Amino acid sequence: MKKAADAVVIGGGIIGASVGHFLAKLGYGDVVLLEKRRLAGGSTRYSAALVRQHYTNEVAIRLARRAAAMFAEAATELGGEVGFVRDGYLVLASPEGAAAIREVVPFQQELGVDTSILTPEQVADCWPELDLDGVELACYEETSGYADPVRTVKALARSGVGFGLDVREGCEVLDVEVGGGRVTGVRTSEGQIATEVVVNATGPWGNSIGAMVGVEYPLTWSREHEAIFHAPDGFGGLPVVSDSTQQLYFRSFGQGKVLVGAGWPKQPEPADPETYDDGTDDEHIGDMVPKLARRVPALAGLDAPNWGGALVTGYSGVYDITEDWYPIVGAEEVGGYYSAFGGSGHCFKLGPTIGESLAHVICGSEPPIDISSLVGRRFAEGRAFTSVWGAGNRA
Repeated sequence: MKKAADAVVIGGGIIGASVGHFLAKLGYGDVVLLEKRRLAGGSTRYSAALVRQHYTNEVAIRLARRAAAMFAEAATELGGEVGFVRDGYLVLASPEGAAAIREVVPFQQELGVDTSILTPEQVADCWPELDLDGVELACYEETSGYADPVRTVKALARSGVGFGLDVREGCEVLDVEVGGGRVTGVRTSEGQIATEVVVNATGPWGNSIGAMVGVEYPLTWSREHEAIFHAPDGFGGLPVVSDSTQQLYFRSFGQGKVLVGAGWPKQPEPADPETYDDGTDDEHIGDMVPKLARRVPALAGLDAPNWGGALVTGYSGVYDITEDWYPIVGAEEVGGYYSAFGGSGHCFKLGPTIGESLAHVICGSEPPIDISSLVGRRFAEGRAFTSVWGAGNRA
């Protein structure tokens, strides 16, 4: 264990791995990444790993567009293969949601997103497998898709080591020390590290680390459920689908399988990230499957006793949710202390670009994307984000 470092990044999920990777790549000096369990062992492990650009404000759109390009060129941009599949991303909207698509897609196009508005007839021509009952309008991004969350984190960390990043798994941070109004070091389960820069990238544990330096965040937590099923022979060819009419998302999961999850808005399910049950149950699966079968009739066999014998696995992760559903990223009032969490379900797809831009900020150089609007003080200053989709993490 190093006795001193130029920067310590706490948290080995997508954000921490990204920040550590890019700090090392930029040559910041001795950078240590600390993870109390294992890399990608928290929220990132359970991410649906969607890569999409459908957002409604400029900073998120720019981050998402850059991230989609990075996933597409992962070997160069992220340090290794990450299992990116460019299936495209399709949003289905009801008559109530159609206004959101009409408003935001032109804005996304102005910012360079390859997206287009589709009528139900156009959707049916492209994907006849879909039952479009209740769909008024849709939009489609050809350059989006999904990736493997664990492979992505490990690629960033492994390549970061090549740039000099020191990765420590199984090393818990016990305290962040402050003196004279700034960070002076961290105390860990393996010893002391003197440092003047600490990045809190601990996701649902963000408040726990924040309390060590006297910073409190407006976070809530929710348990999020997904399930994976065997699909019938011949199933495939669908994009990642966000079905806003049913608060549902689904995508292929490798060959011959389909992943489904419950979308927002919905009732949060409070969870303690240390003690919650990371499985799922028949009640949650039973809510998702009929909606999936309604939208994709070829999957009707799943809506049968015992899920037609097709259930592969079900699990749940934890969202760390901010007041406006966007992450908290940037410098805090304690000198040398930076926040990078509060993803509200966004942070896998935005993680590489958040890490890249925050690393530039820490290095004192101009970031590729201006992330200044994501700082935590935006809530106190009345600069919280809003969305044409309303509350929730759809955009």
